[in-house]
Amino acid sequence: MARPGIVTMRLEPGNQAVPFAAETLEGDRVSLGLLERGPLLLMFFRYASCPMCNLRLRDFARRYPALRDRGLQVVTFFHSSARSIRAHAGGQRYPFHIVADPEFSIYRAYGVETSWSRFVLSAFLPTFYVDWIRSMRYGFWGGVDSKMGTMPADVLIGQDGRVLRAHYGRDIGDHLPALELEDALDSAGVKGRG
Repeated sequence: MARPGIVTMRLEPGNQAVPFAAETLEGDRVSLGLLERGPLLLMFFRYASCPMCNLRLRDFARRYPALRDRGLQVVTFFHSSARSIRAHAGGQRYPFHIVADPEFSIYRAYGVETSWSRFVLSAFLPTFYVDWIRSMRYGFWGGVDSKMGTMPADVLIGQDGRVLRAHYGRDIGDHLPALELEDALDSAGVKGRG
């Protein structure tokens, strides 16, 4: 398990994934041991009531059945408390694991950053307003958090425990695009089960 206070650098393709162990909202234990069942995507979100994060979860969940058929395991992290996640993101019954990491221990281990300047600059991006309107349409009204400057990140890990793709968000809505994820799975030779 990553220790609080230990900060690693950003991971790059080919790096060994950092071991972790955590408990999901449902009380299950998750770790790099999930790789035994297929590649693993770690998705680092901001805080549980973040409209952009909830929009991304919703959009990703719609694509996930096809990715799950390719053997992809997913663990999502929020730096919010489990209670806050249950009140916002957890009530959606997503088909993948959700973990509370309010101490940022796994965030730090994976080099996930906080950037107040990029947080502020996000409000000047046209995509911010498109996503904001979409999030409101789906009822993700949001809230505030004292650690709002956390940037999102996505790390795709192959079954050998090495990083296939590491995407560190440049703004609050910047996640690994679905096509890049699918390309990375293709490049790793991950085929569908059907």
